[in-house]
Amino acid sequence: MKSKLPKRNTALIVAVITSASFIIPVTSSNAIAATYPRWLESSLVSVCHAIRKDDTRALKNAVRDSRVSLKVLHEGLVCNGEDMMSFAERHRAMDTSELIARRLKLQDETLTARR
Repeated sequence: MKSKLPKRNTALIVAVITSASFIIPVTSSNAIAATYPRWLESSLVSVCHAIRKDDTRALKNAVRDSRVSLKVLHEGLVCNGEDMMSFAERHRAMDTSELIARRLKLQDETLTARR
C-alpha cells in the first residue's frame, strides 16, 4: 500500500529538489534543515550514502523512502556538489551508476561529466 502525499507537499519536494542551490552534504546533515522536512533530508542523504557505498539495494530503498522519483532525483539532487552520476563515478560506484543509467534509459553521451 503506497501512501500518497498531498499535492502541496509533493510540490514542495519537487521545488526543493530542483532548486539550483540545493546541496546535500554526505558528511553533514545540517544543510538548510529548516526549509524542508527532516524525514526528506534523511532520505536524500540516504540516497547519496547508497550511491557512495555502491549498494543498489540500499539505493532502491532510499529512493522509495524519499517518495521522489529517480528521474526527479537525477535532475535535481546534488551529493557533495555533484550530480548523482558524477558522484557515483568519482567514488567508483559502478553498480549504482549502471542502475541509475538503466532505470533512466541514459545513453553514453549523457554519462560523460559536465564541466
